[in-house]
Amino acid sequence: MFKQLSVERISLSLITHKHAKALFAILNEPEVAQFNDYDFPLSRDDVKQMIQYDLACYYEQSGIRFVIINNQTHEIMGSVGLYDIKDGKAWVGFELATKFWHQGYMFEVLNYLVINKAHKHILKPIITSFYANVDEANYSSQKLLSKIGFTRVSNEVWEYE
Repeated sequence: MFKQLSVERISLSLITHKHAKALFAILNEPEVAQFNDYDFPLSRDDVKQMIQYDLACYYEQSGIRFVIINNQTHEIMGSVGLYDIKDGKAWVGFELATKFWHQGYMFEVLNYLVINKAHKHILKPIITSFYANVDEANYSSQKLLSKIGFTRVSNEVWEYE
């Protein structure tokens, strides 16, 4: 395991089962769930299975999921993950509790993880390209990814190289 990664306002910590309660609440917010690719509403068992899958991916070095922690309040704000890591490519997925929207937190997270290559401290595969699948109606995520430097390569796929 590794120690958590920290920048000014947030820290990233490897997701574990102790985060299930907070993640359950965040993922079941209707505004958060509307653009995600999981069934809604999620049960507590669904969240536990998601976390178990994320942990297995971490040990296989095919993915990693972090909880995002507010450095001031120590509250879990959401999660961010790198998935399907293969041949220098990874998919990015993220969710943030609505009370933290439009405050620059997810920009800070993605800037640190993708642009500043913080993932190199915890993953052995070298990632040179990042992809995100974003619903065409999810304008906030599109704006965020564009600000980070991602470009749209198809209707719902965004790329950062």
